[in-house]
Parts: sequence; structure tokens; C-alpha cells
Amino acid sequence: MSETRNSSGFIAFTFFFLLFLAGSVSLQESAIKGSIDTFFPNYEFFTNVIPGEWVVMSRNLSQSEYTSQQREHLNDLFYTIRAGELNPTDATMNVLLGKKRIREHAMQTEQTLYFINPFIAFFPLHIFVASLLAFLLSMFIPVEGDIAWIRKKLYREINHIYSLLRKQFEAHNVDFLEMIQLPRQKREELLLFTTLPEVVIFELTDYISVRDWVEKKVRNPFIPLKFYFRYRISASYGNLIQGLVSGGAAILIFVIGLRGLKLIPAEEPSLILMALSIEFILLIILMITFAGSAQEERLDRVVKELEAEQRDALKQQTDTLHDVLSGSVAKGGGGVTTTDSIAEYEEQRLLDEILSMMLKEAEKKRTS
Repeated sequence: MSETRNSSGFIAFTFFFLLFLAGSVSLQESAIKGSIDTFFPNYEFFTNVIPGEWVVMSRNLSQSEYTSQQREHLNDLFYTIRAGELNPTDATMNVLLGKKRIREHAMQTEQTLYFINPFIAFFPLHIFVASLLAFLLSMFIPVEGDIAWIRKKLYREINHIYSLLRKQFEAHNVDFLEMIQLPRQKREELLLFTTLPEVVIFELTDYISVRDWVEKKVRNPFIPLKFYFRYRISASYGNLIQGLVSGGAAILIFVIGLRGLKLIPAEEPSLILMALSIEFILLIILMITFAGSAQEERLDRVVKELEAEQRDALKQQTDTLHDVLSGSVAKGGGGVTTTDSIAEYEEQRLLDEILSMMLKEAEKKRTS
């Protein structure tokens, strides 16, 4: 049943992702055109010249009659390319000849020219935006159930931190349930007199903050995001993200190398923009991961968990041994002390081990 619910939550998340991806791709033309008009007003943007590609050219700012003639010539050239008149039998050759004619025109007018394939250059950005929006929707959607897949993962991580904190508090002989019910100032004052590590106190603060968010006592949306990135993303995928950043840098270096070898023309920067987009996205993710990570290293957290478990096991063993020895003292009368009982217990244990070794040795000699 749980696997079915998890799969349904993943399917809902995938649906959100595909929906946002389609919306992002459909809006890319207007978004890029608006960005060029705002940040690069010296460039013109043409999208209906070559199928699947955009033509970006610097503006010709001259006011002479020759410039108007060149403009008419460019418009005629665009119409010829769209109509497929350069090579009616081969669409690919028609596009290549059209690009050649546009390059010649740009060289004559001394304009800067770029051919951009948006589905190659900006597709990583579309995936990143769609993933981010699907993540936020799955985290903050006001509907409980399988559809809120990321929020369910958040709740599971909250329960894990709760059980870990409770175990650590009990190992240090501190009442966890009573401590979290206290006001913040009183709780901080009492924690100063305990043997709890400082990082456990920080974790307790994070747990109480995200618990208040779950109970809708606070509305700050950064509280669950910080908690999830700190205790799930950073702890589980920190090394993977660093490896992906290194891989993105390798892709960028490779693509720049192809550009240096002239295998990628200067006026066709789509692959370079794709490599830059990948590395930019990965660096943003790495920045968020490091910014939200805890101060301690992951290895220190593992050691701390093992220490808490060891303390708990030793405490149980000590309590069990104390109960056994207390029973022996009660049965033996008033003349037997606890120290004598411990000594007798150790002596009997050693005798049993020696007797067991002697029996094993005698068994070996008998069989031989």
C-alpha cells in the first residue's frame, strides 16, 4: 500500500513538472524577446525566419538611404528563406544557403549576427524552472494526501529528527517531551546546564520551528525549505551535487574547447549557452545546499548518532545489571555488599569461561 501511495505522489509531481515545463517552453519566445528588448536594446530579434532557430542581429543605426535599401534587401531575404525559394527540393540546404546569405548581409552592413536554437540553448533552464515550481507546489499545495509528495517527505524527515533527538536527550538523562514544551528562553537556560552537544541544541531549535510551521503557528515559507535542505538534501545528496557541478564544469570546458577549435561557429552559440546554463543551474543548487546545510560535517553527525545509540545501549545494560545485582543482594541477606556481589559475578563468569574452554579441549582430544 505504501509503495502505491509513493508512486501516486511521484506521478502527481511528474504531472506538475510536465505542466510547468510546457508552460515555460510556450512562454520562452516572449520572455527572451522581452529580455533582449530590456537589457540589449541594440539588438533585433527575429523568430519566423529559419524553422526552429532565432536570428538576433545588432541594429543598423544609420539614417541614410542606403541603409533603408539594405533593410528592404534583408526583408526580401527573410521572405525568400521562409518560402524555401533558395533550394525548393532540400529544406536543409535551403536553411544553410539562407544562413550564408544572412552572414554576407551582416558582413556588408557590419552588424553582429547570432543564430540561436532555443530548444538547445535554454532547455536546461526550462527543466530547472519546471522542477523548482513543481517542488514548491508539491511542498505548499493546500491539499493533504499523496498529491503533496514533497511535503510527505518533509514530514518523514521531521519524524526522523524527532526520534533521533528524543534518543539523544534520553541518553543524556534529559526529558525531551518536557523540554520542548517550555518557552524558548526558559528552554535555552536549562539546556546550558545539560551535557548535550551544541549541535543537538541547534537541531532542537530547527525541529521546534518546523513543528510550529506544520501546526500553522507560523507562516514563514523559508522554515520548511531550510529544514528540508539542511536535513535531507544537504545530508543525503551533498556529495552528489558537488560531483554534478564538477561534471557541468567538464561539459563547459569541452564545449569551449570545441569553440576554440572553430568546430562551433561564433554566430551559432546555442551549445555554449546550453553549457553555461547547466553550470549556472548546478552552481545555484550548490549555493543553496551549502547555505542551508548545518555547521557540522556529515561524518560528525553519523558519529553523534552512533554515540547516542551507544549511550542508550550502555544505559540499558547498566540498568539490567543493577537490577540483577539488587536481586542477589536481597536474597543473600544483609552481610553481602554490592561490591562483593559484583566480584562474585565476575568470578563466576570467568570460571564458566574456563570450564567451557576445558570441555572443548577435552572434546577435541577425545575425537582425535
